[in-house]
Amino acid sequence: MHGSLAAQPLTIGSVRTFVDVWGEPEVTETAPRVAVQMTMHLSFAEILGRLLFTPGALLMREDLESGNEAKIVGCLWFAMAQTNLDAAEDFADMAMDIYTGCRESNLQDFAVRLGAAVTRIFGVTAPQPPAAGTALALSGSSTQRLAA
Repeated sequence: MHGSLAAQPLTIGSVRTFVDVWGEPEVTETAPRVAVQMTMHLSFAEILGRLLFTPGALLMREDLESGNEAKIVGCLWFAMAQTNLDAAEDFADMAMDIYTGCRESNLQDFAVRLGAAVTRIFGVTAPQPPAAGTALALSGSSTQRLAA
């Protein structure tokens, strides 16, 4: 499901010159730019998916262990600017498959750690991650959980 737009989705700010698209000073940018803020409502899966799969939103295990919330929030900000809604929906589905153990991936441990950080920072409810030591086995077309 796509993130929903708020009832008042856009806030218009002041017009500025000599700033880049992010509002940072840039002397070569002479065209006037207006600050536009968009409010979106994201689920746990939508945040996790953007953080896991948006190219350039680089989070490392050390970022999660250090408790650096600003790094995670900054990565989400970047991911929201870079990811279109269709890709974000695909990212959310893939992230939840990995997080819940429905899809085998070397990202699962990182996804579970990132999920804990997402819940702590943003206050969204996460589904219960699989128990430690749980592995997946494919049997025909059905997936079964096996204790490792």
